[in-house]
Amino acid sequence: NHKFVGGQYWKNPGAFSNGFKGVASTFVTASYSLAGSEMVGLASAEVSNPRKVLPKAVSQVFWRIFLFHFLSLTFIGLLVPHNDPRLLGSSNASASPFVIAIKNGGIKALPSIFNAVILISVISVGNSAVYGCSRTVQSLGVQGLGPKFLGYVDRKGRPLAGLALSFIFGLLCFLSAYKDQGNVFNWLLSVSALATVFLWINIGICHLRFRMALRLAGRSTDELVFTAASGIFGSIYSIVLLVLVLGLQFWVALFPIGVKKPSASHFFQNYLGAVVILVFYLGHKLVYRNWRLYVPLKDIDLDSGRRETDMEIIQQEMEEEREKLLAMPKYKRWWNYWC
Repeated sequence: NHKFVGGQYWKNPGAFSNGFKGVASTFVTASYSLAGSEMVGLASAEVSNPRKVLPKAVSQVFWRIFLFHFLSLTFIGLLVPHNDPRLLGSSNASASPFVIAIKNGGIKALPSIFNAVILISVISVGNSAVYGCSRTVQSLGVQGLGPKFLGYVDRKGRPLAGLALSFIFGLLCFLSAYKDQGNVFNWLLSVSALATVFLWINIGICHLRFRMALRLAGRSTDELVFTAASGIFGSIYSIVLLVLVLGLQFWVALFPIGVKKPSASHFFQNYLGAVVILVFYLGHKLVYRNWRLYVPLKDIDLDSGRRETDMEIIQQEMEEEREKLLAMPKYKRWWNYWC
């Protein structure tokens, strides 16, 4: 509609609705939206050459998150006011903020096209979720951390028991036809989002303890085909930040925006994920009688599961790849690094 928007919505109705508490209340939704990026590590176990594929895949995931989340949401924050009645949580039927921005711009055909893109993306998300769930469940069965039948794999390498379990939980989608679907969605969102926060805390702890065990064994990171760009400090930063998020979410769950007294209903609607994880953790301890909280650093197995255990051969191949990379023109090296 050729109207200048600029930063007017940051002034009226204003940015950061409900102040710091309003920002803290969005952490769960944000965590839910970023879930799945950890599957790049899960998928690397099934590729033919993880040494070459994993660094590129991690780099691509980072830039996709930056482009599709941070930049796009910055634009959405400029184009859609937070009090738009069509947004999620309003009394009317909610719509995608991207579609709202397009409609506000007076573009007629694009909202339908964008809705089609969203539907296709949902199919992709469902596909990756089934993949991640089935492989994780199969791993639990093989390691003895779950029922043994979950570890079953057919001749073609498909974890059928894990696939069946993920399909059973997929039936929860029919709850969308329930009359109180909004509350059901909030409960499921809480479980999924807080599980993501706990997951990344565990990833950070595992990375820290792995590097500590490596150092204790007198081994260096030179034998690793991939190392985190931020090293152990990235894991420390993420652990501290995510623990802070859990604390803030506990506060928001007890005292939601507009509520003065604590309410059990509001608390479990916002913090149910933590309760579910605690029940599963204690349930596992009781069933399997495994009361050990952690594995001592000296007992951590650093080699099981590796395709190649001969460090000399691995280091020689890595050195050859470095020399080959250094012989390339700068633009090719840049392309290989980022893409």
